[in-house]
Amino acid sequence: MSDTPQLTMLSRLEAQTLQSFIAQVDAWQYTHGEKAGTVEITYYPEDEGFEVENGEPNHGLLKRNRTTAFRAELLAWGSNQVKQLQGWDNSKTVNAFAVSYKDGKFGVAVDVADKTAEPAEPAETDESSETL
Repeated sequence: MSDTPQLTMLSRLEAQTLQSFIAQVDAWQYTHGEKAGTVEITYYPEDEGFEVENGEPNHGLLKRNRTTAFRAELLAWGSNQVKQLQGWDNSKTVNAFAVSYKDGKFGVAVDVADKTAEPAEPAETDESSETL
């Protein structure tokens, strides 16, 4: 038996997203300190919305349509990532996008698919022509 540790396998797209997220978390920690000790960004494709969480204390102050400057940065970064994943020609559909940094560990989930073209109309066949 092999004593090889269990590896977490990532797609290239997930690895690139994770690499970008790690660099961004480092920048946020430098700028925002403890507020960036927890960062979670989740995209909901059904309504193109985001949920963000970070280490800022809420204390019940944030109301439904109000956000902090740091949470606005999280939303902007997440939105830019989704736009990049969709492609310059908007040819991709983002089915899942989530990144997480919590307790010193990173997580990522990215699922992108080609947009499907509308099904072509079936070609009409001329059934009335018979060979003689």
